[in-house]
Amino acid sequence: MASSLVLCLVSLLIATISTTTCSPQELNPDANSDPTDRPSGSPGQSETPEMSGGPWRSIQAELVHKDHPLRAAPGSLSFKERAERDFLSSRRRSEVLRSRHERWLAGGGGGLPTYVSNLSTNVNEAEYVMTISLGTPAQNFVAIADTGSDLTWLQCQPCAHCFPQADPLYDPSRSSSHANLTCADSACQRFTSQYPADWHSNCPVQSSSNASCNFFYAYGDGSNTTGDIAVDTIHLTSTDGAVADVPNFAFGCSQSTFSDSGLLSGNVDGLVGLGQGDISFPSQLGASFGNIFSYCLVPAKGVATQTSPLLFGSAALSNVTGIQYTPILDDPSVYNVGVQAISVAGQPLGIPSSVFANGTTFDSGTTITQLEPQALDALVPFPQIPGGISGFHCWNASGLTDADIPRSVPTVSFNLTGANYDLTYDNTFLTLDDATFCLAMGNNTLGAGSIIGNYQQRNVYMVYDRANSQIGFVQRNCMT
Repeated sequence: MASSLVLCLVSLLIATISTTTCSPQELNPDANSDPTDRPSGSPGQSETPEMSGGPWRSIQAELVHKDHPLRAAPGSLSFKERAERDFLSSRRRSEVLRSRHERWLAGGGGGLPTYVSNLSTNVNEAEYVMTISLGTPAQNFVAIADTGSDLTWLQCQPCAHCFPQADPLYDPSRSSSHANLTCADSACQRFTSQYPADWHSNCPVQSSSNASCNFFYAYGDGSNTTGDIAVDTIHLTSTDGAVADVPNFAFGCSQSTFSDSGLLSGNVDGLVGLGQGDISFPSQLGASFGNIFSYCLVPAKGVATQTSPLLFGSAALSNVTGIQYTPILDDPSVYNVGVQAISVAGQPLGIPSSVFANGTTFDSGTTITQLEPQALDALVPFPQIPGGISGFHCWNASGLTDADIPRSVPTVSFNLTGANYDLTYDNTFLTLDDATFCLAMGNNTLGAGSIIGNYQQRNVYMVYDRANSQIGFVQRNCMT
């Protein structure tokens, strides 16, 4: 039976024939000691997270989109060209996520796969970046903010083979609070036990070696980055504007990158991992700010002029009501949720439940939502116009105004476990100047699950409540 989306769109087409100090959450007992006060590899003492004047509860950052003037020359790409770029980068990203999940399943689901990072394309295509400050004295960097990755890493001196970046490389010799971890450090041991042996090739589990704790981070196209796991003080901004200095933040100090495809090249300095693994940014700092973060991505028309707030701690839930929550499914890194159905105008489409068996991932690094082929086929089984935007399902609505088109199209909803994720027209379609409108969703690889990309998350207040293993959301104007 034809869906409501089909009937409404067919009728539409016929009618037209649109500074304080606190400590990070412990990954290990060593994480709370000052690396400058002990030799590398010796145990440290636990401390209670605190800051002068009382407990530190919230920090903030600003997410900058790749089309913002701070990152791209204004007018460098047309709207259509940006859409085509986003479609291709989303497809590449989905392939990375699929490969990563398959390796995790092949390993019995007991640990993270060797293929641990989800940076899926040239870093010039990275969706959102943020500024981070590391070291004593501070060194500032621009890094990709990625909910699909765990390790925070920067390119470091000395670097045998680094991709070009605008900022100077992180220089460990300039930081009095920097220290490399060794195989004997409990932090390295935690990483080694969570990741397979070939990720820490020189650090077997239960090692007492004082050799440096190396990391090897591989990507889907064969690109990789290699270096040492280190700790240093990270400087954060609290919501009241004060600086919060967090010692012993563990990160990857990359000294070599390899890429035949150009994957690791561009105008960023590294990556901030916001995933679920023990080494991620929110995992390390969770005890300090309540293990919760949120963001509100400005809509497509705002990404070139405004930034998007990223909040950690109690501020993530301030001044927001009506949040719906859905449980986070078991996954070592990404934020996977359960989908019961996809509905159009409140009516579920006839999609077998087995199509959603692999879960659906909320991912900040994917632009265009990627659906299992059977789900997308059920959503758009009606004729399309030739041309439009390459890779998209497009239709023509000549004769209708920009205001008419949204009123003529029903709401698409993801029926999640315990919550409905409703899409507005602007989250569902791209509208071109020639009255062509295109579904902002694409086909994922069969069996790879689905991904809800950041285009479908714009003007939605997203809450990652890691403490309670749930994701929350509510529609909101993120430009105000």
